[in-house]
Amino acid sequence: MTNAARTVLLGAGGYLGRVTARALVERGLDPILAGRDGNELAVLADELGGLDFRVADAADPGSLTALIHPGDVVISAIAPFRTAGEGVVRAAVTRRAHYLDTALEPPFIQLVLQKWGRPAREAGVVVMPSVGFSFSPGSIAGAAALQEAGPQATRVQIGYFVVGDFGQSSFSAGVLDSVTGSLFEPGLVRRGGVIESEMPGRRERTYLIDGVERTATSIGGPEHFTLAQFQPRLQDVDVFIGWLRPDPNGRSLLPKSATSTSRLSIGRALTKMKHRQMLREAGEGPDAAGRSAMVSMVVAEAQDASGETLSRVTLTGPNPYDLTARLLAHHAAAVPNCEPTVSGAIGPVSAFGLNAAIDAARQAGLERIDQA
Repeated sequence: MTNAARTVLLGAGGYLGRVTARALVERGLDPILAGRDGNELAVLADELGGLDFRVADAADPGSLTALIHPGDVVISAIAPFRTAGEGVVRAAVTRRAHYLDTALEPPFIQLVLQKWGRPAREAGVVVMPSVGFSFSPGSIAGAAALQEAGPQATRVQIGYFVVGDFGQSSFSAGVLDSVTGSLFEPGLVRRGGVIESEMPGRRERTYLIDGVERTATSIGGPEHFTLAQFQPRLQDVDVFIGWLRPDPNGRSLLPKSATSTSRLSIGRALTKMKHRQMLREAGEGPDAAGRSAMVSMVVAEAQDASGETLSRVTLTGPNPYDLTARLLAHHAAAVPNCEPTVSGAIGPVSAFGLNAAIDAARQAGLERIDQA
């Protein structure tokens, strides 16, 4: 296939969908905008130069079948994915189309990587969940750290941070629902080379970011799968998010009790109440100025069996929304040109190779800051 493949953006009417649509156009692509609100799509399509748009519902298999053609690159930005997310994967693979999404929910990520890998290989297409700030940079930085560390590295720890001037209003309702909703669902972790179930927030570690100690909370991500695709001898993978808990200035995505008590029955009930209230009060998402006030940061450490750090890769770049949109645009353009043997449910390093994946991150605005 070539770059003549169509790009279909499902969920284009949402906040992240609109940001992504603009990034796709800036990349030179002419995406087909798809979603449930035709009027909303028409306005966006006109703003972006008269793009094609289609009304489609992720919960309606018939509308997806009519929308997706063989050879398409389907981008799903329909958060939260736990409701109708799998229907889009099924439609894409069945129609022999490539599939990218922005999923942040560990159960859905695990479902895509474990259930849809073989069907995607048989269809000869790439299925890649969690493209964007969470969790593509961790797969790329983790693979780079593993390569630098050499054969002694059997463990990887990855931390995600948002720094700068941000608050709850800096996150759209879809992102808040996906990230915070995952605190109440089973998570995952890689231990001894095996994927195991683990509730999010079970473990914590502290990172020194910009001279400030920040507590990061454990969560499941695609790195538990994708880094083992890159380095089969890998035994343990941990993923942490460092923007759920307050820093010394009080900035946080949720109140401190949300992560510290979510495993207790009373605390869990209170946290769910706060979660529902937060979603009711959530705004549409930050404007361009609000996005520019946030900085994305990813830290990946490759360790030996004893836990000694052998290599550390730190990437920093634009805010999570623009970074996600740029990565999606790059991957949408690149996936149709993957080698014929590249297919299945994979990460960016398996799809493009480490050097090309690093270059994609650089084009999206990520820079490495820990090198001498």
